[in-house]
Amino acid sequence: MSLLPTLTVKPLLYAIAVLALSLLLSNLGWWAHASSLGLQRDVADASRDVAVANLRVANTEKQVWKNKSDELALANLAGQKTIGTLQLELKAAQGEKHRLQAEGEKAIAAAQAAASDADRTLKHFIDRYARQLSNPDCAGALNVVQRACPALEGY
Repeated sequence: MSLLPTLTVKPLLYAIAVLALSLLLSNLGWWAHASSLGLQRDVADASRDVAVANLRVANTEKQVWKNKSDELALANLAGQKTIGTLQLELKAAQGEKHRLQAEGEKAIAAAQAAASDADRTLKHFIDRYARQLSNPDCAGALNVVQRACPALEGY
């Protein structure tokens, strides 16, 4: 055996073994990386599915809140219409109150005028009656009337 093949074959075998080992390690690394990418893809798919489900939930909640907003807008409109109707009724009731107060004041004034007139008439009658009682003919006539009709006594 010559020195040349011994010097070249052994290092060449070592180099081939190192290269085979590095190729094997490289393939193992690529396999691990591919497995990792597959797992990452699975995680990304699951995350996408969760995101799509969350989007659907958010859209449903948005629609629910939109419906609630529409209901509240309608309720607000109905409340404003009711307030408008109540304001009209209040103005009508206030007008009726003023009319009734004016009529009441007129009635009170008329009643006071009638009472004042009645008081004047009564005073006039009492004065005339008192004057007639001092007249002897009238006093005698009143006594005859009272004896003839006792029910008229006290007038």
